[in-house]
Amino acid sequence: MGFATKKPKRWELRQLTWTFISIAMFIPFPVHIFPFVMLSQAKKSKIRSWYATGVALLLVELGLFASFVYFFGTLSQGMLLTLGGYVTSYVVGNGLLLNRVKPYLQRLELAEVRPLAWIPTAASRNRLQELPQATLDTPQLFIERLLHWRKAINNRAIHQNIDKIIHLFHLLEQRDKIEAEKFLVRHSTVVNVLMKYDEIENSRLNNQVAIESKKKLEEVIAKAAIAIEQEVTNQFKAGILDVSAETDVYIQTLKNRNLLND
Repeated sequence: MGFATKKPKRWELRQLTWTFISIAMFIPFPVHIFPFVMLSQAKKSKIRSWYATGVALLLVELGLFASFVYFFGTLSQGMLLTLGGYVTSYVVGNGLLLNRVKPYLQRLELAEVRPLAWIPTAASRNRLQELPQATLDTPQLFIERLLHWRKAINNRAIHQNIDKIIHLFHLLEQRDKIEAEKFLVRHSTVVNVLMKYDEIENSRLNNQVAIESKKKLEEVIAKAAIAIEQEVTNQFKAGILDVSAETDVYIQTLKNRNLLND
């Protein structure tokens, strides 16, 4: 598992290829490439503030390039300020890229589970993940919460059950959007249970009360995964029965038209 996601470290490093290239390219040709990396990451992760920052820094780099052309061939104060601006821009831009590594990777991980929706900032995403479920989740937020607590909790069995729940929910959502919304109502408690488990785990209490509480919450998550699997299985079974009835009528119609022999 990687340092920011449940994906392998090799996957994480591959997603950060252009971040490393940006850091390596200290000399601008004619501008640094970090604004373009920012814009690409903003588009993939769908975070508006990152896009705005990328545009702003690209304009700064273009301004510095224009200044460089204007003062080219001289050792004036303007040229020295331009070169200093290039260095400052490089440090700030690549510093932002490094600071955004974790949320960027987590957004890409989520994108492999379901399509992303645009959000204002990465910080707003984190706040939403950790808020109590006072209101009904959207499908994307529900998955984000599960992935967040999967990363926070150090329990392999819970990791496996969370992965199972995410997979089952994805199957249900693909099949029936309305049933997926009902699913969120029925199983919203799962996120609250994970939140409470993480709270107990972080307390580092090893007394009997903490141990029993964690065990009970582990059992709740395990039973929830079993129940959700049965629920999704029932949905697919109902769909198969509907198709079976339709095909029976179709075959009988073909026989009635003498297009098919018994």
